[in-house]
Amino acid sequence: MTLSVQAERPITFHSKGQPAFLLEGVVHTPSKAEQAPVIILCHPQPASSDMNDALNVALAQHLAEEGMVVLRFNFRGVGRSQGQQTDGRLEPLDLAGAIDTALTFPGINPAKLCVIGHGFGAYTTLLYAPFDMRIRTVVAISLPLFRANSGFPRQFERPKLFVTGEFDEICPLFKLEPFVEQQAGPKGIKVIVGARHLMRGYEEPAIQAISKYIKTWASMPGV
Repeated sequence: MTLSVQAERPITFHSKGQPAFLLEGVVHTPSKAEQAPVIILCHPQPASSDMNDALNVALAQHLAEEGMVVLRFNFRGVGRSQGQQTDGRLEPLDLAGAIDTALTFPGINPAKLCVIGHGFGAYTTLLYAPFDMRIRTVVAISLPLFRANSGFPRQFERPKLFVTGEFDEICPLFKLEPFVEQQAGPKGIKVIVGARHLMRGYEEPAIQAISKYIKTWASMPGV
């Protein structure tokens, strides 16, 4: 299969809630978007990472080349995004704003919306996604399980994939497996052999695993 050329452009949009903060993002679009799945990327820990994380950027570019419309963005208080970091309390409002914005893009299929979160981004995604029926599937990369010890306010019952590194110290497989087992609805786990928490040096196998899952999901009617 030949990948299409993808284009990137910076945008700004507002978070949900009051006050609404102006957040920065980058949109990746395929050369031709027609009924394209919509992908939102949520970056790892705001104190040490941002939307330009290596896996985030490479994943956005790859998925756009596969014909999807992708939005990666900085949470509040990161980069040029306004506001202050809140360690997960209000960041779900940033994701909500990103979804509102992405669903206005031309050439998309609003019934095929996926959110991919890495680390802190995975935690934020699982906090918010159960309350927004527009999100049809979630990919949680290296979920920080220490944040999820007490569970989430509500379970995400739609399809979901959990991705972790073989040597992930924050999301070890022996802790992830029982957590995932307790989750309702369709779910799966993919282990990236050799990788640690941030997938440094293992971006390519992570991208291939995630892309395969999303393409399979996108091809299934009504999911």
